[in-house]
Amino acid sequence: MDGASLKKKILDSIWLRVKDYFYDQRVTDSPIVQNLNARASNSQKKAIICYLPYSFFNNWEETTCGRTQPFEILAIVDALSKLDYRIDLIDCNDLRALQHVESKRYDLIFGFGETFYHLTQQQPWAMSVLYMTEQHPEFSYREEQKRVDYYNQRHQTKLQSSRSGKFYQRHHLEPKYTCVIVMGEEDQFSGTYDAPYAIFPTGLLHPNFILQPKNQEIARKNFLWLGSPGAAIHKGLDLLTEVIANRRDLTLHIGGISDAEREMLKIGKIKNVIDHEYIDVQSQLFKDLVSTCAYIILPSCSEACATSVTTGMLHGLIPVVMKDAGFNRLGSLPVFLEHYALEYLDKELSELADKSPEQLELYSQRVYRYAHQHFTIDSFANQIETILRDIVNKYDKNTTPANTPAFVR
Repeated sequence: MDGASLKKKILDSIWLRVKDYFYDQRVTDSPIVQNLNARASNSQKKAIICYLPYSFFNNWEETTCGRTQPFEILAIVDALSKLDYRIDLIDCNDLRALQHVESKRYDLIFGFGETFYHLTQQQPWAMSVLYMTEQHPEFSYREEQKRVDYYNQRHQTKLQSSRSGKFYQRHHLEPKYTCVIVMGEEDQFSGTYDAPYAIFPTGLLHPNFILQPKNQEIARKNFLWLGSPGAAIHKGLDLLTEVIANRRDLTLHIGGISDAEREMLKIGKIKNVIDHEYIDVQSQLFKDLVSTCAYIILPSCSEACATSVTTGMLHGLIPVVMKDAGFNRLGSLPVFLEHYALEYLDKELSELADKSPEQLELYSQRVYRYAHQHFTIDSFANQIETILRDIVNKYDKNTTPANTPAFVR
């Protein structure tokens, strides 16, 4: 018996003894899902999605999810199923998982990350669909560095950029793929792609929420910021807390930061910054917050239509976002911030807090209607199916065009 066979035999023996101790982890965690929508005849074309596989390892009837991606992934799989693909799903950054699918020949490669980059290099004949859920990495790196430099300048520190580059790196964008689907600003890709496909993400929705009139006299002085651990400076929370700390008339409600960020920003020492820690969108707390606040605010340096904001909009909160950070397609609907300087933000918050209650009530209703037309999972499912069908009809030389309307950009 050679060394490799002996090693495998030993590992198999150990695994048989210990695997039941990790039963829950085995059920809920794997970097690969194979043969979705497969027929026994094995005559279908094959697609692989490079994204996050955990959509298929959770009981969504019992599990509360604070992110929109799992359901969007299910919609992507459903859309490819309707196009009769046999589908594999692989973790976007798990290169070790590639060895388990490298013998397969794919007709369509969809997604992003290291696995997407490597698969498209290895199988150049396949249609390659780059799925951009963030801004272009060049834009993201540049804008985040500006924010970090601004923080270091104000506080005499030496923080480094930490958010950008986790899923999208510069070398991922060097090849030209068959086409690109973007959630952010299309113009960042128009120089490389003649016609980028644009898509809106979804948002999370409280199941029992009904939009009702609120006391806008009070709500106009309350702002909600929703983030994620490790992204406080990237998403502009440092700027908001410093502005609010010098105001007695405004209140900032926040959720979704790490303990280290909480300490760095001295959150507990600012009376009118209320830290709600993790906020479950399906909770009574969230319903109370959307009744208390008029605005969902995110002065982020780089986003692609942030789902924290779309979630707020689905509940009638007025979006306050940076220009060129994923929301330009919404036209005049958002309140756009043109700069991130503290003095500028202070002035803008004052203007927002002085809006008439009657105007804000109508504004909230308009936001709510728009969000429910564009940011629901049903809307996303329709968008992604239309886009993928159009891509296959245009770029798959062996596909007969379906009798469906052309995709309108």
